[in-house]
Order: sequence, then structure tokens, then C-alpha cells
Amino acid sequence: MSSENKHAKKSLYLKVRNYFTTGLLVLMPTAVTIWVLVFFFRMFDGILGRLYTRLFEFLGYERTYIPGLGALTLAVIITLFGYFVRFYVGRKFFELWEKLINRLPFLSKVYIATRQLSDVFKSSAKMNMGKPVMVEYPRRGIYSIGYITNERTTHFSEKAGKRVIGVYLPTTPNPTSGMLVYVPENEIITLDIASEDLMKLIVSAGFVGPDEATVVPKTP
Repeated sequence: MSSENKHAKKSLYLKVRNYFTTGLLVLMPTAVTIWVLVFFFRMFDGILGRLYTRLFEFLGYERTYIPGLGALTLAVIITLFGYFVRFYVGRKFFELWEKLINRLPFLSKVYIATRQLSDVFKSSAKMNMGKPVMVEYPRRGIYSIGYITNERTTHFSEKAGKRVIGVYLPTTPNPTSGMLVYVPENEIITLDIASEDLMKLIVSAGFVGPDEATVVPKTP
């Protein structure tokens, strides 16, 4: 076999390998997402689905399992519970439930950890409305990222002798804590990314960065 044929086969092998690797990396997030959705659907559907199966068997129906009926019922129950805790009686009931859980040695630690994680994501969603920016903090040459939270700063601007803007700098990985700083307007660097992507960057401690496909184009 000539050297040209060997080189052509090697080149073809490298191309096929690169195409396979690219296809795998592109399809993997979709495959994992589908797997997670199917997993949780089966889990949620099975919680009440078995009760429906026994009920239908007791009533004498031939078809005892209806896919999705358990998951739909569970979704309705969760929605009704969310509506219930918005009222005074519901909040009091939830407070009593938390006090009971906190008295249990092992379950209290699991519940508190899960509750804190839930609060982080809930607060993160609320903070996605600010404009993503970058400022030099805590010293020159080091940049921190955050959100513009207040542009009506006449009082502070007059005291500082220049136009300043309020910027919230969340901490990693818990964005519910952070600090409010007032930065001169001309020293604020606007980031052309979605606020959701910036929040992902903060929560993941920089491991999940903004994707180029979600970069917000600059306005002319």
C-alpha cells in the first residue's frame, strides 16, 4: 500500500472520528434531558399511578393503567397546595409542618438542605431581571459581575459628586447573599449576555459560562 493511500485512510479516519465526537457532544445534552424527563415522569406517575391501578381493578375495569394520569394528578395536587399556602391558614399549617420536621434528627438535615437549595433557585429566578454588568471590585484590575438594581440614585450621586448607579454583586454559589455597591456610571461595563446565563455562571462558580448562542446582540 502506497504512502498516499495510507495518508488518505488516516485522514478519513480522523474526519469520521471528529464527526462522531461532534455528533456525540451535540446530542448528549438532548439525550440526557430526555432521560431526565422520562425518569421524573415515571417516578411521579408511579406515585399515584399504582393507586389508580388498584382502584380500577377494584371497580372491575379491564384497563387498569392509564399513562400520565398519576403524574397529572400529582401536578394538580402540587398546584393546589401552592395556592393553599398563599393564605394565612395555609402558611400557619406549613409553619407547623416545618417545626415538626425540624424536630426529627435525620430528616431535619435533609429537609433543611433541600429547602436551602430550593430557596437559592427561587431567589435566583427573581434576580434575573437586572441588567448584567461587570465592575472593577474589590480593587482595580479585578472584575466582579452583577446586576444593575437601581438607576434612580440622585441622592447618592449628589453626595458622590458624580453619577453613580446601584449594582448588586451576588456571591457564589449562593446568589441570595451579596453586596450593594454604587459605581460611577462611566466605570460600569455592560455585558451582552442574558441575565439567566449570568446567574448560571454565578451559581455554578464559573463552570457553566454564557453560551455564544445566547449572547444578546448590541443595539446600534
